[in-house]
Amino acid sequence: MPSLTPRRMLLLCAAVVALSTVALPWIQGYGTNLFQLVVLVPWGIVAAITSDRYADLHHGPVWALALCLNVLLFLIPAGLFYFATSRRWPRVFKAGVMVWCLFYLGCLFVLFPATDGP
Repeated sequence: MPSLTPRRMLLLCAAVVALSTVALPWIQGYGTNLFQLVVLVPWGIVAAITSDRYADLHHGPVWALALCLNVLLFLIPAGLFYFATSRRWPRVFKAGVMVWCLFYLGCLFVLFPATDGP
């Protein structure tokens, strides 16, 4: 992917992470620790602002916040890595952000399974 600039690579990986939010409702069981963080924190925010019942019955606001949190949790380390390496070592950045994206998605869906839940 030599034609991709570091900025476009970062945006592409962020889009992949954002798109992965679509698969979160179909995770069964307790999921992973990162999954619980990405899903339960937005549910708690919506429940605190409105009510538990509203958060249980209206999934749109919960999943919208989950999308924002999912992308934010990915972009914090990726953004720091971008500012540290993208100008000086663009190839290193591209490879590193792809590895981070794969690791993040692995943590979201497979790695570090949660042994209990709420």
